Amino acid sequence: MASAKPHTNSSREKLHEAYNLAGEAAQDAAHHVKNRAHETADHLKARAKDSVERNRQRAQDVTERAESRIKEHPLMAVGCAFAVGWVIAKLMK
Repeated sequence: MASAKPHTNSSREKLHEAYNLAGEAAQDAAHHVKNRAHETADHLKARAKDSVERNRQRAQDVTERAESRIKEHPLMAVGCAFAVGWVIAKLMK
């Protein structure tokens, strides 16, 4: 019977050690996942900022071109605005 207790303690020690190793591995994995998530979020944030800036510049360019065309051809601009308004009014009836 005396040999059963050391075997039980040894098994418990092995189980406890395995439990601790599993916990450490889980913590390492969680830390790695957290770091990768932060890196991915930072990358997406930078891409979104670049995209917003590019689209803001494109919108400004389109606005400037439209203003330029209106200044070059004011009568045509008024005529187009009238025509679009007339079409919308007819579609709304």
